[in-house]
Amino acid sequence: MNEEVRLHLIKADDCIKDAELLISADRYFSTVGRGYYAMFHAATAALLTKDIVRRSHQGIISSFGREFIKTGQVEPKFHKYFTEAFDLRQESDYQPIVEITHRQANNVVERAKEFVDACKKLCMSSN
Repeated sequence: MNEEVRLHLIKADDCIKDAELLISADRYFSTVGRGYYAMFHAATAALLTKDIVRRSHQGIISSFGREFIKTGQVEPKFHKYFTEAFDLRQESDYQPIVEITHRQANNVVERAKEFVDACKKLCMSSN
């Protein structure tokens, strides 16, 4: 595993830890953001194992779907998790009147953990 992949996976783990701290403090908007970014960094790491570099969020999301979902390397639910977390983060960051519940935030964290684990397996299998 190259250094950039390794660093993105570390960043993904750090985002999960941050999300867990934030949800315990009832900071749901921020929890959603950290959960999404855990997925973002994990997906970036997985794509880097195929020498695919994307800079935009939409580029990472669509490339992840094309490279790993359409090829059957990971279950389609992971693309759904990623897109839903992105959409919820967008709403919570940019819309002034959005309510994020504990249940929604917790769902993002749990899905992010599962997503990061799936991406770690992709990264390990590419070695």
